[in-house]
Amino acid sequence: MKTFRHLFEKLISLENLQDAYQKAKKHKSKSPAVIKFEKHWRLNLINLHKELKTRTYQPQPLKTFILRDPKTRTICVSQFRDRIVHHALVNILQPIFEPRFIYDSYASRKNKGTFPALKRFNTFLKKVTKNGKLRSDARNANDVCGFVLKADIKHYFDTVDHKILLKIINRYIKDEKVLWLIRLILNNHYSKLPGKGSANQRFADLSSQAQKGMPLGNWTSQFFANIYLDELDQYIKHKLKIKYYLRYVDDFVILHQSKNMLIRYKKQIESFLHSLTLELHPDKCKIIPLKRGISFLGFRCFYYYKLVRQRNIRKIYSKLKDMLEFYKSKNIDAKDIQETLRGWNAYAMQGNTYKLREILAITIKQELMRPT
Repeated sequence: MKTFRHLFEKLISLENLQDAYQKAKKHKSKSPAVIKFEKHWRLNLINLHKELKTRTYQPQPLKTFILRDPKTRTICVSQFRDRIVHHALVNILQPIFEPRFIYDSYASRKNKGTFPALKRFNTFLKKVTKNGKLRSDARNANDVCGFVLKADIKHYFDTVDHKILLKIINRYIKDEKVLWLIRLILNNHYSKLPGKGSANQRFADLSSQAQKGMPLGNWTSQFFANIYLDELDQYIKHKLKIKYYLRYVDDFVILHQSKNMLIRYKKQIESFLHSLTLELHPDKCKIIPLKRGISFLGFRCFYYYKLVRQRNIRKIYSKLKDMLEFYKSKNIDAKDIQETLRGWNAYAMQGNTYKLREILAITIKQELMRPT
């Protein structure tokens, strides 16, 4: 196993920090924090370089807010200069870990994402069903053979164990200064899962949580999430030798012709996850016949078509309604609404949504043409 040393100087180099700065401000150039940093960006990067070199750098407290999208999530946002450090760190670590990740991990990776994941899911669907072989009791063309184990990990980002994560990283990274920076970033957040039991038990839980969890919203969290769950990926692909497995962050699916085989896989995966201090979500881990359609990445996927989930349709209608109100009060331009609509259309085109997209486009056009 190849290990890597002497990475810190490259990490804190002004060249790497400048590249990280450009990445951190992408699509955020209008943010007040970015504008403030940009006024003296060279001096600010030099100061950041000095703090990292002398190891006096300290990340600022995270800003947290609640997002209902539609499920309630706590999002944690780092200060802009800290986000530069996150990008600088991932710039160095990504080329080391990326070749080790399996092909069918689709979140937060170059040339991956939701669209390739849906396309790959469709490929698996064809293979498992032998190109749409129908069940003996089929009532329509989508009553195909086969099953899927659909699962996600309970409170994944809140339960990632720092010690285990650092142990995994330390197999390859032998630079103590880089590990110091990783620990610093991890320790800037702690899990806030609700405590149970007596006051002493809750205090013990709080102490253990100080070494667990990663904030939703940090680029490092997304990258570390892939490193951590690559352990599961490797187990599934190389120990269990499962062919039709696909993961997007903490959501994953396994397709198979046999329901009993999926029950067996589920038990083996549950057992393995204990070694990572993780567990499957009891309410979201199910074995479902493929004929019923599978909810995956915002779509309900059947053999011959994909439909956008109703909650995602409600979400875009609600968002556009709010934007139209801002437009009428002259707080945003029509192009902002049109850009949002184009982005949603690019997403919705992955499914059978022609009529839906046409109705939405006509509605928005009519609203924008109304006199204000």
